[in-house]
Amino acid sequence: MQVPAMPEYMINGIPVNFPFEPYSVQSAYMEKVLECLKKRESGMLESPTGTGKTLSLLCASLSWLSLRKAQQQAESLVVHRLPDGDFVTGLQNSLVEAAGPLNMPRAGTSSWESGGTQIIYASRTHSQLSQAIQELKKTGYTHTKMAVLGSRDQMCIHPEVSKEENNIAKMHKCQAYTKSHACYFYSNLERKKTDPALRDVGILDIEDLVKLGQKQRVCPYFLARDLRKDADVIFMPYNYILDQKHLKSHGVELTNNVVILDEAHNVEKICEESVSICIRSTDVALCIQEITQVMESLYGNGESSAEFSQRGDATQPDFSPEELCILKTVFLEVEKAIDDIPVESGGSTFDGGFIVELLAKAQVTYEKSHLLLDLLVKIVQYLSVTGNSPFRYKGAAIQKFVELLKIVFRASNERTVHIGQLKRCFKVHVTDEEPKKSKLKSDSWGGAKTSASIVKERVITYLCFSPAFGMKQLLENDPHCVILTSGTLSPLSSLMSELGIPIPVTLENPHVIGSGQVFVSVISTGPDGFALNSSYNTRNDPQYISSLGMTVLNVCRIVPHGILVFFPSYPVLYKCRDEWQQSGLWSKVAAHKPIFVEPRSRDGFHSTISEYYNKVQDPATRGACFMAVTRGKVSEGLDFMDVNGRAVIVTGLPYPPLMDTYVKLKRSYLRENQGKNGTQCLTADEWYLLEATRAVNQAIGRVIRHKDDYGAILLCDQRFQGLSFKAALSSWVRPHMKMHNSFGLMIRELKQFFVNAEKTLPPPRVKAPSCELKAPPVAASFDMTAKRSSTVSRTGNAAPQVSSSSSTSEWSPDDYLATAASSLPAEKKTDLFEALEKPTTVINLNDTSAVSCGKSLFKWGDSELPRAKKMKLKVAPPKVIVSSFQDSVDLSAGEGGRAKSNPSHSTSKPGSSKDKAPVSSAPKVQEIGSYLMEVKKSLDTVTYQRFSKLTRAYDKEKDFAALLTALWEVMMGDGRNLRHLFKGYRRFLRASHKTKFDAYCATMIPE
Repeated sequence: MQVPAMPEYMINGIPVNFPFEPYSVQSAYMEKVLECLKKRESGMLESPTGTGKTLSLLCASLSWLSLRKAQQQAESLVVHRLPDGDFVTGLQNSLVEAAGPLNMPRAGTSSWESGGTQIIYASRTHSQLSQAIQELKKTGYTHTKMAVLGSRDQMCIHPEVSKEENNIAKMHKCQAYTKSHACYFYSNLERKKTDPALRDVGILDIEDLVKLGQKQRVCPYFLARDLRKDADVIFMPYNYILDQKHLKSHGVELTNNVVILDEAHNVEKICEESVSICIRSTDVALCIQEITQVMESLYGNGESSAEFSQRGDATQPDFSPEELCILKTVFLEVEKAIDDIPVESGGSTFDGGFIVELLAKAQVTYEKSHLLLDLLVKIVQYLSVTGNSPFRYKGAAIQKFVELLKIVFRASNERTVHIGQLKRCFKVHVTDEEPKKSKLKSDSWGGAKTSASIVKERVITYLCFSPAFGMKQLLENDPHCVILTSGTLSPLSSLMSELGIPIPVTLENPHVIGSGQVFVSVISTGPDGFALNSSYNTRNDPQYISSLGMTVLNVCRIVPHGILVFFPSYPVLYKCRDEWQQSGLWSKVAAHKPIFVEPRSRDGFHSTISEYYNKVQDPATRGACFMAVTRGKVSEGLDFMDVNGRAVIVTGLPYPPLMDTYVKLKRSYLRENQGKNGTQCLTADEWYLLEATRAVNQAIGRVIRHKDDYGAILLCDQRFQGLSFKAALSSWVRPHMKMHNSFGLMIRELKQFFVNAEKTLPPPRVKAPSCELKAPPVAASFDMTAKRSSTVSRTGNAAPQVSSSSSTSEWSPDDYLATAASSLPAEKKTDLFEALEKPTTVINLNDTSAVSCGKSLFKWGDSELPRAKKMKLKVAPPKVIVSSFQDSVDLSAGEGGRAKSNPSHSTSKPGSSKDKAPVSSAPKVQEIGSYLMEVKKSLDTVTYQRFSKLTRAYDKEKDFAALLTALWEVMMGDGRNLRHLFKGYRRFLRASHKTKFDAYCATMIPE
C-alpha cells in the first residue's frame, strides 16, 4: 500500500515528515530529540500527556535515522567503490552536518556493514508499547522495518508450553523443546525463514504477531527475534534493557544504537528492582529437597532411569550424579552459613559486600560462579520439562538462587571495582520472621509474601538503593544516546541526581491547553469547615472522613461525567468506604454518580473499568465516580480523556509507609551517602517527598489528554499548600494552582469553570451505550392501544416490558435492577425469589435504557402480537428507601425534577380480580430493589457475579450453610466490610433459617 505524502518541516536542520503543522511545544520537543541524536548526548524530556509526545518522538527519531542510514551507505560506497572526489566529500560533509558524525564501527568494516544504527523504543508496559505502535501507523514512516519483543507468556502458541503457569518453567521447557527440535512451530519457522509472508509483515503489535504465527503455524516469539535483526526500530518493555539478565537472554544489542525510554518516570525504581532479590531459608531448603528428589528419581533405581532415557532428548539429564552431590553439598553449606548470621531483634543490616563473603563460606566464588550457574540452569530446565514428575515447584527455588548469582557475580569490570560498587550501592538486610497464620500480599514497597511455617524463617534481602548502578551498567554498553521522556518527570534535577549519569539536554514543555481548560485547586477545608489532612494522625478521625465524604459528594453534584478519586492507599480507601456506607454518604454519592472501586487484585479490573467507561458514555446517566489508589492500576496507562475524566480528586499525599523496611533502609542509605565522595544526591527527606509527589503527578495526569480536553484537579489536603510540594508538581500545572480556604468559594468557581468550558470548548465525544438488554424474569401484562407492541412511545422515557408466555426458572439479581424502583405485586409471598416470579402491572418510566438504544425489548412475529388494548401506566415512586441505613435518598431531584406519582394507583382494569394486588406488597419489593442496587454499587463486577450465583444456588438448593460461607466471602472478604449488606440479606432467607442467621451475625458481627 502506497503511503500518502505528508508535509515536511525543517527542524534542527533535518527534514521531518509530520502529519500536520506541529504546535510550538511539538517543534520544541522534536528539536531537543534531534539535538540528542546529532550530538550523541543523553536527554531528559518532559512533555505533558496530550501534547503529541509519542508522535513527535517517533517522527523526529525516524527522520534522523533515515539520514543516518544514507550516511552509512555513503561511507560504505566511499570505502569500497567510489573515489574520494568533490561530490562525495560534499555529500559526506552535508550528511555529517545534518545527522552528526558516524559512530566508530568495528575494525575493518564500515558502519553499514556493522549492521547499521537501530532505534530501541522501550516503555513500561506492553499496552503502552501498543499505543506507540498505533502512533507509528499515523506517521509518514510506515515503510520502516520494525519488531516488537515480548515474553513467552504473551507469544507462545505451543499447546504444552503455553499452559505452564510458571514463567520460569515455561522458559526452560521452551528452551528444551527448541534445542531438541521437539517444537513444531519453531522448526516450521526455521524452514520458512525466507518466506515473504514472514519477512514483509509491516507494522504489527504483539497481538497481530501472534495471529500471524497462528495463521502461518510458526512461533511468534522467535519470529519477533528474527525480525529484530533487520529492524530499524525495535519496541520492547524497558526492563528488557535495564535488567542485564533480560538484555542478554533477548539478544538485545545496545552498542551504537539509540535507546529511548518512554514513560520513564519509573525508571529509577526499575533500576533498583532489577538487581534486588529476596532469598529465604525455606528457598535454600527447597533447593536441597529438589536436588535430592532428582537424585532419587534418576539414579535411585535402574527402572526409573531406563524409563527416563526413553522420553526423548528434551528431557534427557545433562548432568552427572557427581555434580548433583556437589550441588547438594554447596546448598547445605549455604544453609549453614545463613543460620550462622548474627541477627538482632529488629533485623541486621550489612553492606553489599557481605553477600560475597556469605557465598564464599559455601565455596561459591567468582571463579566457580559460571560453572555453577550453567549446572543450575540445566537442572531447572530438566525440572521444567518433566511434567509428570513429582517436582511440585519445578525448580522455582533453584531459579531464585540462579538470579542471585547473576546479580552478585555479573561483574564486567575489575573484581575489586565491582565489590566496591556492591558496598556503595547495596545493602543486605537479614531478619527472622515469625510464623504466619495466613498469606500476606506483597505491597509496592518491597514487602514479600509469607506463608504459614512452623519455625522462624530467616530472610535475606539484597537491595540496591542506587539507580545510578543500573544506569551506569546501561552506559557500559556504549549506546549512541539515551533519551528519557515522560509526561511526568518533574522535578528533573532530582531525577538526574538519582540516576547519576550526565544528561546535558533537558526540556520541560508546557501544555497545549489554555487557562480556561484546567481548574486546579488546593482545598484545605471541607464543607463543614473541618481541616482536610490525610496524615497518619488524622486519617482515621471520623470527623475528617465525614468532611472528606461531603467534599466528594458536593463535587459530584457539580462536575459532569466521570470523576476519579485517588486515595493514598488501599487501607485508607477501605476505611473511607466503610464509614461512608455506615453514615449514608456512600448512597448519596451513588445517587448522583454510580461508584466503582478499583479491585486490589488484577481479577475483575478489566470488567470494572469497562463498566465505568460504559456508564460514563451512557447519555442516560450523569456520569460515574471511580475510586482508586495512587500508584495503582488506574493511575497509569489508562485513557480518561474527555467525559471519561472531567475531574481528579487527590485525597492526600501518598507518602510511602515510614516504618516499611525498604523505606527505612533507603532513608538510612541516603543519610550515609550525603555529600560522600563529592557527589550530590538527594537527602532522605527530599526522596521521601519526591515519592509522594511523583505519584500525585501521575494521578493528575489522567485529566487532560488532548488540546480540546478540559477538567479539574482538586487537591484535598491542606499539606498541598506547602511551597516544596508546589515546586515538585509538573511545570504545566503550577501556573494554574489556586489556594481555596473557603469551600463555598471553590464550589462557585468550579461550577462557573464547567459552565464556561461547555460554552466555549468543542462538545465532548460521547459514544452511544451498548444495548445489552435482558428480559426480566417476570411475566408482564399490559393494556395496549398500539397495533405493534414493539413501538415505544415517543413522549415517554421508557420502553414497555412485554409479556412472556412462560416464566423464567432461573434468574440473576442483575436482571431485576431494571425494575428496582417498581412496585411489584406479591400474593402472600415472603421471599425475594417468589416475589420476582409474579406478574407485574407497573412500568418504570425512569428507565431510559431502551429509548437510549433506540431498540425495543423484543421482536414480535405477527402471530405473537397481543390484542390491542388501552394502555394504562403507573409511574414508580422515585424515592428509594435504603432500610439498612435508615436513610432515604430522593432521586427525583437528581433526575431533572421528575414528578412523583401516587404508588397506590393500580394499572389493572377496574373489576378485574385477577390483576388486583394488595397495596401493602409494594414496599416489600421496593425494598428488594433498593437492596440489590446497593449491592451492585458496592461490589466490583466479578464479585457481584459471585453474589448472583450464590443467590440462585440458595433459591434452588436451599443450602443455608453453603449460602452463609459464600455470602461472608462476598461481603466481608478481600478487605471488604459490607456488614450492613450481609445483615440485610436476612429478609430474603427462608423462615427456618433466620434464627440461625441471627445467631451467626451476633457471633461474627457484634454490635
